[in-house]
Amino acid sequence: MVEKVEACWGERGALNMRSMTVSWNGRLVTGGMVDLPVTDPLFLRGEGVFETMRFEGGRVCLWARHLARLQFSAKAMGWSLPPANELERRVVAVVEANGLAAARVRLTVGREILITAEELPEDLPGLEVVTCDFPVNERSPLAGIKGTSYAEPRLILDRFGVGEVIRPNSRGEVCEGCYSNLFFVKDGRVFTPALQSGCLPGVMRAEVMDRLEVEEGLWPVEVLQEAEEVWLTNAIRRVRQVTMLDGREMAGPSALFHEIRLAL
Repeated sequence: MVEKVEACWGERGALNMRSMTVSWNGRLVTGGMVDLPVTDPLFLRGEGVFETMRFEGGRVCLWARHLARLQFSAKAMGWSLPPANELERRVVAVVEANGLAAARVRLTVGREILITAEELPEDLPGLEVVTCDFPVNERSPLAGIKGTSYAEPRLILDRFGVGEVIRPNSRGEVCEGCYSNLFFVKDGRVFTPALQSGCLPGVMRAEVMDRLEVEEGLWPVEVLQEAEEVWLTNAIRRVRQVTMLDGREMAGPSALFHEIRLAL
């Protein structure tokens, strides 16, 4: 049964998609708008965690990895989650309610649980990237937690106006992109920043590392200037090649890149 809940946020609400059906604490709600008290910590302070997942072939891709990270993040914030099979059921119900065969699903957890589904973004082959000196705090208690407060990376991307921005940590070591993990190739070997850099433990990062021999480590961000290739990974776009880094054209996709892209 689909319920209709009147909007409380006006035209520029959380989703701004009035044709969308969402799951709000397990109930399907039409109109893409839900009620959230103004005193809720998610609204006041961005106290929430989330997962963005790819749905294809009637299932959530890499569900076990997403669930494990969500459980870790929620526990760190002092919250418990519904059973895994219940969460997965809610995801499937939202995708089906929106009539989607494939979807970008976001599962947001605070005091409430919101699940949304929308069409997957266009699959673009490569992108322009720059490095910056806005650091990730690897000593933060939120390091490794996928929290909802993304104002900082959004502002960084807006400032540079490119496809992605790679950030160092506070020690000047290469860390991650605003919305992605990264790998780089040098002398035919594949490298990625260790979790000690402060980067998010990405589900697609882990998937790549299961399929290729990858060396984790800590390097100054300048190491990317010597890289033959740089790849960016996340759960939605999987793996993408950087075509331009800090104004330098990168080499075309290698056989190694094609191998991992086909494997995922």
